Amino acid sequence: MNFLMHSWLARDDEAEVAGAFLGDFVKGPIPTTMDPELQRGIRLHRHVDSVSNRMPQMRSTYWRFGPDLRRVAPVLLDLVADHLLAAHWNEYGEGELSMFTDYCYRSIAKYDIPSTAVGLFSHTVSRDLWSKYADFDVMLGIMGRILKRLNKEELSESLLSIGENLDLFHNDFRSYFPVLEDHVERWRIVNTKCKARQASLPHGGDQLRPMKN
Repeated sequence: MNFLMHSWLARDDEAEVAGAFLGDFVKGPIPTTMDPELQRGIRLHRHVDSVSNRMPQMRSTYWRFGPDLRRVAPVLLDLVADHLLAAHWNEYGEGELSMFTDYCYRSIAKYDIPSTAVGLFSHTVSRDLWSKYADFDVMLGIMGRILKRLNKEELSESLLSIGENLDLFHNDFRSYFPVLEDHVERWRIVNTKCKARQASLPHGGDQLRPMKN
């Protein structure tokens, strides 16, 4: 769900930015018919998800949501992270947030968008929704709709406590965000070396198995 943070971590490559969004809509094995560069972007998306799901620095922040929201904390934390990145863009990003989101939308639009993502993507682009993530009221609305989709509307009032503790959530963000950036850089180094090895082998390195993440 944290499209903005995924996209920022993938910012150096358009295909990886596209994978940062489309990765949530490609389930199971990545189709071999898909553009190879986009396949890499989706693998990066899955790597970030795998790392973040295991990171002690992120798991330890779940308790801040309180007992009522504890079971949906992983989903809500994704949205809180996107809000914090957008709200403190001058600290973590580069240039204007709206310029970055426009770059993301254009990068994603270069690829075929699954039917399950077309509506969300169109809505996101028409409103420049990712730029509006800086407004916590916007995020509250998104969180409320997610709770409704999960049949947990009765928890909506508990969402207000998140806003009351944003400074604490930001302290946690300062701890785990640099770790994620480091993991992405290491992933790129490993995969760049793997790609170079494949290119140097006969038949483009068909003998090598692709990395799982």
